[in-house]
Amino acid sequence: MALALVLAAAATPILSCPGGTIETKCTAAEVSAKIALTRARVANIAQRCLYDFGGKCSVEASGRINAADRGAPLLWQKMLLAPRGGPQTRMLVLLSQDKAGKTTLAGFAESSGAIGTPDLVVDGDNRRLVHVGGTLAGSGGGNADALFVSDAVTPKWRRVDLSDWSEQGSRMLPTGYWLRGPARFVFDEMFASVPVARDGDGNCCPRGGNAFYDLDIQGDRLVLTRLRFQPMQPMGRDIEVTAGTLED
Repeated sequence: MALALVLAAAATPILSCPGGTIETKCTAAEVSAKIALTRARVANIAQRCLYDFGGKCSVEASGRINAADRGAPLLWQKMLLAPRGGPQTRMLVLLSQDKAGKTTLAGFAESSGAIGTPDLVVDGDNRRLVHVGGTLAGSGGGNADALFVSDAVTPKWRRVDLSDWSEQGSRMLPTGYWLRGPARFVFDEMFASVPVARDGDGNCCPRGGNAFYDLDIQGDRLVLTRLRFQPMQPMGRDIEVTAGTLED
């Protein structure tokens, strides 16, 4: 049960394939090919969906991120997608624009629940990191975060693989404890904190403490390098009080 509840974002499939129906499957490359980067479409980024989805699409938000050195800015658009015969999803598209105005796709992220706006968390001489926070729909408490990196040597944007970080973290915990997200990532410090449940805890209420992980990016993959965790055990029995039942 533990791993089934451990942040179900691992190996998340594409949620919104071209064609606008949940009946089809596709690859990230096929989605990327349907994201329009024409000057007219980019100029209307606040009103018109960049993704030629095939189902219903509306723009929820859009914006611009300027680099500290006033180099290539980043543009972004967050869309609400409603496929035929399935639940709605959210997609964020991240674009890089050069000084001549030419736009290239930096990446995209999806969520069945909530997805945030992109945050340029690292803008240094060696690399830039953009973090998009997100959570999955449902009661599982899963993350739908995305992380994009661009190195000074190879300035093309790439997506960092976050698919197995929760499995890595679970293996580092003592027996009888398991991660019960969502996690809070702090990528400018390469750090994450995650609620921990112990055997016997319900889905709603992890009572095992918090796990603190040091992170690293190795070969475009997020790697957990260190765990700090002091197991906690509840003292005594649970006490429940309903408002209005106590006497003065």
